[in-house]
Amino acid sequence: MNFKKPGIIIIILALNAKFLCALTLNESIELAIKNSPAINMADEGMVSKEYQKYGAKISKLGEITAIGNSMHYNYDRTLTPMVPPIKPPFPLSDDDITNIGVSYTLPIFTGFKLSKNISIASLNYEIAKAQSSLTKRQIEFNVYSIFLKGLSLKEQLKAKLEQEKALAELHKNVELGVKVGRYAAMDLKKVDYQYEMVKAQRQSIENNITVLKTALNQLTGMESEDWDFEPVDFKEKDFPSISELNLSELKKIALANREDVLITSKKKEISSLNYSKSKYSYFPDIAANYTYVRSIGGGGSVPLWNYGLILQWPIFDFGKRAMDMISQKYEYKIAQGAEIAQKLAVNHDVMEAYTNLQNQLAVYNAATKALSYAKDVKESENIKYEQNAGSMYDLLQSISQYYDALAQERGSYYSVFTSYKYLEFVVGRKL
Repeated sequence: MNFKKPGIIIIILALNAKFLCALTLNESIELAIKNSPAINMADEGMVSKEYQKYGAKISKLGEITAIGNSMHYNYDRTLTPMVPPIKPPFPLSDDDITNIGVSYTLPIFTGFKLSKNISIASLNYEIAKAQSSLTKRQIEFNVYSIFLKGLSLKEQLKAKLEQEKALAELHKNVELGVKVGRYAAMDLKKVDYQYEMVKAQRQSIENNITVLKTALNQLTGMESEDWDFEPVDFKEKDFPSISELNLSELKKIALANREDVLITSKKKEISSLNYSKSKYSYFPDIAANYTYVRSIGGGGSVPLWNYGLILQWPIFDFGKRAMDMISQKYEYKIAQGAEIAQKLAVNHDVMEAYTNLQNQLAVYNAATKALSYAKDVKESENIKYEQNAGSMYDLLQSISQYYDALAQERGSYYSVFTSYKYLEFVVGRKL
């Protein structure tokens, strides 16, 4: 296809470049949820457990079995049993007999094991559903955290590039000053040394951004590392202030909403049901059965049917059931301990996330003040040096402190939002 106007080609290429290279935070999260193997596996596991739950429920309807066999005997056998009194006409007989039929067995009493199996299957489905939800929330937070870290590094890279530009401009001024005898030659070397240090720091930040892009690509399923982090329009009002958050209330919310708390609770219930099943193994199994068979041979066929009750009651198993019951009892105790440990871990997570948010807010407030102070110092040292009232060392130090403060302020800004998001994650719901 040929385009007569090159402008159209430029527009299309620009749009494609934006599509291929730009990725917003929400798009990153959507892609990760769509493409994550962990989420796909969790969803498939949930579907599997759902089918197992349905299978356990319909197992109480019993089972219909097809029956078939074909036998050759060394002498003729009757197609039907010989039932006294025996009198003509005698039943058909043959040395080749084929039996075809169907049997239906309906469980009547299984020592409560069937009902326990249904309950266990339902609990396993709830666990799988909770695991799927937890996996999605983990992926979402991981993408959020990596993306904000990328934005932070992008801001820091911008600061370093501005610092390089400022040092390059300073190099020109000092070089000119050295030529006219205003500045010492050593001052130029100090500028060059600082310039090389900043270049190395800038290169380190660029490498870290590349690593973050690789991690984000892995989560989102993208193949290119050339896309850029799109700015995010954050609003402080999207989160409550730290004074509005009550630590005790947050712990209660986390215990009520966290999927891992639900999972350990359901696992304890399953252990309890398995312990009950081990006790019920001493009860008999009773089932109703109806069987219809047609025997074929001797040039004809004869229908046979029967119905009745089947009783199975193990009398002695050399202590197997007793050992199983003891084992399930200890499994239940382990599940109880795991539930207690999980609740303690949740309380610790909330405390840690809450404290970290406080710390990040304090760091950000301090970084904001430090940036304002560093800016004033840089401007003051620049004026002093131009007036030969200050040293090159003090000027370079003020420039370095300013851009370091700028990078720290930007980094702490994004860290505050990441800390809020992490607190939401450990609490289990939006704040």
